[in-house]
Amino acid sequence: MEANRCPMCGAIVPTGRARCRDAFDEVCAREYSDPGFGAVHLLTVDAYALQHSEEHGPRSNAFHLARLGRLIERGEDAAIGRRPPRAVGKAEEARYRRLPELDPPAFRGTLTIADVHGAGDPEEHARRVLAWARSVWEAYRPHHEWARGSVSSGY
Repeated sequence: MEANRCPMCGAIVPTGRARCRDAFDEVCAREYSDPGFGAVHLLTVDAYALQHSEEHGPRSNAFHLARLGRLIERGEDAAIGRRPPRAVGKAEEARYRRLPELDPPAFRGTLTIADVHGAGDPEEHARRVLAWARSVWEAYRPHHEWARGSVSSGY
């Protein structure tokens, strides 16, 4: 089986980016099927989205970076189901349209979904996901000031 490097996150995967997305889908399926694994789901989503910016766009970067900052720096709950009520979600949707477009850095972190995929138990999974999320957060350092300001301003 030939290995390729994902052009976005740099993960070495069997068939390039398509396999990278497959690994993400498999990790998410595991997080949805086991609450122990799902305890870090929002970190998984934000880290993957930020490393695969071309799939979502620069405005999405702002949303995911602001949330990743809250999860990492403020220790907010990253578990599945920790979304706001629908009315709050609608208000966030309106704010989303006003978010800036943040270009991704050339280097998007030392760890990738490949480093998370295949964790043996929920504790190992959580450690791997947190290390990955911190790696992505660090890669986006040029946008930290904006992200921290957006959190304090209520986004």
